[in-house]
Amino acid sequence: MSANLEIKWSGKRFPVEFSSTKELEQTTVKQLKQICERITGVSPKDMKINAFGALMNNDDMPLSVYGLRPGCYVTLKVTKHKKSASREEKPHHHHGKHHHKEAPNNKQTSHGPPPPLPNRPTPTASAPAQSSPAQPAPAATSSSELQGEAILLDQLQKIQDKIDKDITPQVRKYEKTVKEFLNQPTKTDKEKKKQIYMGAYLGEQLMHVLFDLDGFTCGPDNLNARQARKEAVKSAQSLLDTVDEIKAVVKNVAVIDPKEE
Repeated sequence: MSANLEIKWSGKRFPVEFSSTKELEQTTVKQLKQICERITGVSPKDMKINAFGALMNNDDMPLSVYGLRPGCYVTLKVTKHKKSASREEKPHHHHGKHHHKEAPNNKQTSHGPPPPLPNRPTPTASAPAQSSPAQPAPAATSSSELQGEAILLDQLQKIQDKIDKDITPQVRKYEKTVKEFLNQPTKTDKEKKKQIYMGAYLGEQLMHVLFDLDGFTCGPDNLNARQARKEAVKSAQSLLDTVDEIKAVVKNVAVIDPKEE
């Protein structure tokens, strides 16, 4: 049975079909970037791909490590910067100055028109009076936006507390336990699997956190909420990178079967 993965880029969605779920999960990040290149024309070196808000920064890792499965989507961002056309802008500024100099001279040559001009602003003086009743409406809107952002900040703080008070201590304990395991003169396969399982558990917890953060929609005016979400994603991503590095070390450890001693 085929499996689909969706790529979001530049406001558009591009479905990618795999022959099976196994093929999707075993596809590496590097291969996914090559698929994105064929679709968008963007070079892989200029790409950043996010899954559930987490940066997929290891090209050799399979997509299953990042929790991707059929029906999921990834977000593609381009990091290449465009060249500035500063040389073309300078002539326009110079021409603009010349026009401004000529315009006042034309007005000064005619002495008759200036007297009627001061009389025209008198009707326009009533225009600001019409705009004053509209001021309460924006005030009500801004207060509702503040309330909405306060709710977002409260929810984001709960996630940040979970990262700081629950997951971070577990990751630090995992680091300590693995160091003790590595310092043991004899390492059994049972102990090795235990450490790998613990790393997989912590990685899954962090992926769930990143998935929750990816579901937050912060408006352009919710600057505090956007910053809080950014910091939470950064914290979770950093811990996930640490767990992945520890697991990679444990997987390469040679073990001794007690029966062979």
